[in-house]
Formats: sequence, structure tokens, C-alpha cells
Amino acid sequence: MGDIAKNDGAPFFENQHIPIFFVQVGDHINLFLDKILRQAQQSNGKQNVYLLANSNLHLYREFNCIDISKYMHGREFDSLYKHHSANKYSFEKACFDRWFIINDVIKDLNINYFFHADCDVLIPEDLNAVYTHLLQHNYDGSVMYFEENGKSVTSGHSSFWSRTLLNDFCDFVCEQYGHEQAFNEILALTRSGFFLNNKNVSDMIFLDIFRRTTHLKTLNLFSLEDEGIGFDFNLNVAANGWRKVFKLDKLYGTKEIKRENRSLYAEEVPNATRVKFYTLHFQGYVTKALIPKYIAYGSKLDKLANTLLAYSTFAVRKIRLKKNWLRDKLKIKQIT
Repeated sequence: MGDIAKNDGAPFFENQHIPIFFVQVGDHINLFLDKILRQAQQSNGKQNVYLLANSNLHLYREFNCIDISKYMHGREFDSLYKHHSANKYSFEKACFDRWFIINDVIKDLNINYFFHADCDVLIPEDLNAVYTHLLQHNYDGSVMYFEENGKSVTSGHSSFWSRTLLNDFCDFVCEQYGHEQAFNEILALTRSGFFLNNKNVSDMIFLDIFRRTTHLKTLNLFSLEDEGIGFDFNLNVAANGWRKVFKLDKLYGTKEIKRENRSLYAEEVPNATRVKFYTLHFQGYVTKALIPKYIAYGSKLDKLANTLLAYSTFAVRKIRLKKNWLRDKLKIKQIT
């Protein structure tokens, strides 16, 4: 079992609020993760937010941390995984590994339900209302998926899970990787562009197939937009794959998000109706720079400092990308 570091005497899983897990595997340090964790604590209570990591734990002493070093190796999937992705092996494998790690953690800690968020997902709202809705309607968890003409892709970057649902998913992944014909069919389907042109074999592909085949009941979080509740698929796109399309910020090229008190809203076009966003997903090297801009906690001075930090980091990263683009273009010219 992984070592649990309790901070400030915070109790672990002693109330009815859903626990929230962020997972950081390897030595990579996610930009502004401290702010992501602090915001989640502000919205959902410090005792309910946990970082699962196997390195750099000293950087997060003020947070509830679970050392996952003991969960990193020695499972069946390690020998089954085959790499078919343009992304680095370490990245793609870690995306799968996190589900197995969480599965082991919740079994050891006797947790029946949890929320998982990627380390670039901001949580400005209390998730317990949605959790209660899931329980009342007997959902085993949630998914987020785009669907178009029968083709789809599914993400777990913001997702609710019961213990049964996660265990079944982990079993499903091992079964498909361990069965040569089944895996080759998934590989061929992926390469054909069936998953909305996502051609890397990833946990998103397996989540999509699992969603289609499981007998367990899952809610598409995007459907909550009909009730004015938003879970962001990607801040860089106007639509989340449901019925609504949102205004884009002309400067940043992201959803135009406005603050009212401590909540964040996006405006639908063309109806001008608003949706309160419970999560924002800052996907991409440049977009991650904007995380501080949407932090709700702190004084007016703190918010001003965060806004300036976001602007400056965004500008630096944009310039850096432009320089890299020009350098690569010059290299190509010299070769030709």
C-alpha cells in the first residue's frame, strides 16, 4: 500500500463528500498544479482533495498526498501493453497506469466512489451536487464523449467513478490487450480514424469502446449543459460535443469565461443563455498558462497578481512557440 501523508491532521475519507483525485506520475511537474489543488480545496474542502504522486511530494506538503511509489510496478498490464502512438511511450503508458493505480488505492482505502481530474483541470465548484445526482439516479459513474455519425471519442480527464466501474474498466483493458485478435481489431479501428480521427491507441480509445460495451450505467457529463451545468472538454474549443456552442475569447482563442462572484460562466450562442462551468480543462502548452486567470480564491490583490501572472506566462509561451516555429521553418529551408 502507498504511504499516505496527512497534513494538518486532515481526516481521510471520513465524511460523505466525494474524494477528488489528481494523479501525477513521474518526475514531470505540471504547471500551476499548486493553484489547481488549492482551488479544488477551496471549492470542495481540503479534506476531500488528494494528490497521488510518486515523486516531488516535498513540493506539495500543504496538500493531502498519497505516495503511489509502491503501486507503480508489478501488475499484469506492464507485460501486456503495446505501444502504438505518436506520443512518447512514457506518456501514453502513464495515461493507462493511472487507472490501475487509482484502482489499487481505492481498494486499499475502501473507497466506493471518487472523482478523477487531470492536473490541468480547474474545479471552481462543489462537485457534491453532481455526485448526489449520480447516486440518486443509480449511475455507476460518468463519461465525457463527442459523437458524430456513430463515431466518437471518450475522455476521462474529468470523471466520476464507482469502484465497480473502474475495476471493470481495468479488467477490460487487460482482456483486450491480452487477446491478440481483439487488440488487432482495436488497432485497425483506431488507424482507420473511427475515433474522430484520433489515431493513437490510448486510454481514450479504450474508454470509448468500454463505454459502448459495459452493462453499467454511466452519465455523459456534457448532457448536464441542458440543466445549466458545464463540464469542460477542452477550453480551446467552442463546443463540448453536446447541443451548445459557446462564445470564444478573440484574444486567447478559448471559451469566453466570465466570473460572477466565485462562479465561472460561458455564454451560449446564439441564444445568449449562460452555463455555469464546474470544471475548466486547460489543454495545451499555451492554454495552461491561463490557469491563474480563473482562480476564484484569495483577495482582490491576489486575483490581480494571478491575472498578471497568467498574461505574462501566456505571452512568454506564445513567443517561445513562435520562435520554435521560425527556427524549424529556417531548418527546412536550409535542407531544401
